[in-house]
Amino acid sequence: MSFQNRLTDKQFRRYFRMERQCFQFLCDCIIANVGEGAFKSEEYLNELKHGYIVEEKQTNILRAHEHTTGGFVSGEVKLALTLRLLAGGSYMDLALLFDVGFSTAYEIMHKVIKEWILDDRLVKINGVDYCEDDEHMAKVAGEFAKRSNYVINGCIGAIDGWIVKIRKPSSTKDLYNASDPKSYFSRKGFFGINVQAIVDSKKRILYRNINSRGAEHDSTAFKQSGFYKWLEKYWQKLVEGQYYFIGDSAYAIKSFLLTPFDNAVHGTTEDNFNFFHSSSRIVVECAFGEIDLRWGILWRPLQFRLKHNVNVIDACIRLHNFIVDWREEHFCGTEVDMGERDIFEEDHRRFMVAYPSFEAGGVHGGEEEGAVTRGRPTNLAKEITDFGRMVRQTISEAIKDKKLVRPKCNWFRAHNRVLED
Repeated sequence: MSFQNRLTDKQFRRYFRMERQCFQFLCDCIIANVGEGAFKSEEYLNELKHGYIVEEKQTNILRAHEHTTGGFVSGEVKLALTLRLLAGGSYMDLALLFDVGFSTAYEIMHKVIKEWILDDRLVKINGVDYCEDDEHMAKVAGEFAKRSNYVINGCIGAIDGWIVKIRKPSSTKDLYNASDPKSYFSRKGFFGINVQAIVDSKKRILYRNINSRGAEHDSTAFKQSGFYKWLEKYWQKLVEGQYYFIGDSAYAIKSFLLTPFDNAVHGTTEDNFNFFHSSSRIVVECAFGEIDLRWGILWRPLQFRLKHNVNVIDACIRLHNFIVDWREEHFCGTEVDMGERDIFEEDHRRFMVAYPSFEAGGVHGGEEEGAVTRGRPTNLAKEITDFGRMVRQTISEAIKDKKLVRPKCNWFRAHNRVLED
């Protein structure tokens, strides 16, 4: 009997972090990408075994596997095992559940991630492609505008940094950019990888960079990316469309990246801008929170080599996008179902009880103490910065003209003060 038939819908969602129908759709998409011969679904193997499919080569391979290892592991089982490991399951329990060897469980996971989940045909995330898609940018800008009561017009994404915990890299075993393991030790007090990501208003990841070390400042990590260099080169393209990203004060203001005013005084135009800016930017933190809550493998430091750690993080992000797309198409929304959230939060509480040494907060943001600047800026860099300041000031004046202000209760709550009558 298939493992799917042994689980209720609620159990299935808890085990594999998605609904049964979403899992089947994921299988169908992978089959369309790699083919039945590579995926080997349960139905395909059954038909091959009973001679319903006439493929001499595949039939001979199937018989050889049956005589040596007991047969093939179906694509559904491989994918389910991978999802369960990403959800935080134990490889020892899963090996018994799916009848595979202990050492085979992680081998299957890494292969499924590399060959199936990280396939751009399944989920593609590319910042440059996004910025060259005028229709997509217009759609996202409209969603952000609606979210901010049409105050933040032209925003095409919110950026932030996320530190994912990893074990201390080994300079002898980790051949993936680990010449200096100490550079992965973050200011948060643990080894990690700095993930830079841009999301839309529905928490869909539009861009991600998973190549930065934990000790790097968010501003530095973003500046070293190829996408940032592309934005600097083609910044006028976004200016022509009146588009920009928004980020916290860890980043330097640019024409394509608006940041809050520093040291804004309560009640001023600058403070009112910061409120609407922050209210729009919060979606990126919500996206990180959902990814971390769904994929329990991120609740403790990743134990693999750096290259595999990067692949695991990327897989969690791509699967997140796949589920967001599924929710939007089938449920006319992208918010996490409350029943689903209760399941994930209960699992997280149980994990914290079992492992009290780990911190309760799974998501660790990047730095917020101000952008790092080194050396004298070039004339081009100064022009891009000045244009960004002009755009920010224009939006601030528009907020003032509409007589929109930060709610008093919001400011007092943010500063831990009591609002008196």
